[in-house]
Amino acid sequence: MLPCSAASLKRLTAPAAGGKLFHAYILEGGRGVDKLRAAETFAKAVHCVGAAPRPCGICSSCVRAEHGNHADILYLTRDGNSIGVKQTEDLQARLRGKPFASARIIAIVDEAERMTPQSQNKLLKTLEEPCGGNIVLLLTVNASLLLKTIQSRCILLRLAPAPGAKPGAFAELAADFVPKLAAGGAYYELSRLVGAVTERDAADDFLDALELCLRDALVAACGGARGALARADILRLIDCAEEARRGLGNGLNVKYALKTMILKMLSHRFGG
Repeated sequence: MLPCSAASLKRLTAPAAGGKLFHAYILEGGRGVDKLRAAETFAKAVHCVGAAPRPCGICSSCVRAEHGNHADILYLTRDGNSIGVKQTEDLQARLRGKPFASARIIAIVDEAERMTPQSQNKLLKTLEEPCGGNIVLLLTVNASLLLKTIQSRCILLRLAPAPGAKPGAFAELAADFVPKLAAGGAYYELSRLVGAVTERDAADDFLDALELCLRDALVAACGGARGALARADILRLIDCAEEARRGLGNGLNVKYALKTMILKMLSHRFGG
C-alpha cells in the first residue's frame, strides 16, 4: 500500500487538534493509497490523551489503537462482496451506545463503496441524526460511488499518496502507456499493453499508477516542459481514467472498461 502524503495526514488530523470535529467524513483515495492507516491515524489523534502533536503514539489510548484493541474504534468491512444491511444495523446499535474508554466512538467503514444501496440508505439515518459526538469515517476509492444523499452529509477529504510513491507492480506499465498515448499510439498498441490486466484489483492498481503518471505529466505541463502534454488534455485523460474506475466499481467487465477508456482517451486527445 502507498502511504498518504504528509499534507493529507496533516489536513486529516488538524480537526482533531483543534477540537472542531464533524460527525461524518469520506476519505477518498486511489486503491493503492493506504486509507485505512490514514483513518486509524485520525482515530488515534481524536482519542489521544498525550501531549501535542497528536497522535502522540505513546499514551495508553494510542498504544491500544496501534494494537487494534481500542474499545471505541469500530471497523466495518465487507462480508464477501458487499457490506449488507445486517452489518450496518449492528454498527448503528453500537453507535447508539456509550463509549467505553473515551469521549466518543469512531466507526471506520472500509471499502464503503461495497455497501449495498439498502445498506447505505440504512446508514443515512445515523448520518442525519448523529449519536452524541460519535464519528463515522467512510473509506472509498471514489466518493461518487456512494449515494448522493450520503455524500451530502459528509465532509470529503481526498488523500494523496506520498510524493514519489508508486504502485510497484504497475508503475512500469503506466510509465510505458502514457508516453505512447502522448505520442499518438495506435489503439491496438495501447490495448495490447494493458492486455494482461484482467482482474478487478489489478485494474484498480493500474489505474492508480496511470493517474500518478498523468499527474506527474500535469506538473511538467504547468512547468512549461518541452514536449509536455497540454494541461487540458491531461485533465481530460484523468477524467477518462476516473470514468473507467467508476465503471469497474459498478461491475463493468475489466477488459471492456479499459478498452473503452483507451478509445475515449484517444478521442479526447486527438479527436478534439
